[in-house]
Amino acid sequence: MNAHGLNIRFLSQGMIKLSPEDLPAGFFSWSREKQIKWAKERWDSLSRDDLLEGVAYLTIEEDSVPDCLEMDNENYDILAQTPAWRAFDQPGSSVLEPVEPEE
Repeated sequence: MNAHGLNIRFLSQGMIKLSPEDLPAGFFSWSREKQIKWAKERWDSLSRDDLLEGVAYLTIEEDSVPDCLEMDNENYDILAQTPAWRAFDQPGSSVLEPVEPEE
């Protein structure tokens, strides 16, 4: 039997803060679809360093937990997982859905 390692995976929160000066004029009056398109284009332009800085912005103690224990083998067999990790790989889980303001 081959020896296997253990992977401790986590979903890391991050935050890229944009000031009012970073946003196009009238951004909050745009349709949600147009806001999402603009934010996605902005996201796609971020560098790896930008993303790492966005993760470092938050604290480990408050904003991160281990989400999955898996064997480091060819199948990455999961030993334990949080509901967030289970949802992470579901079809459509990475699609931004517009939320209209409550009236």
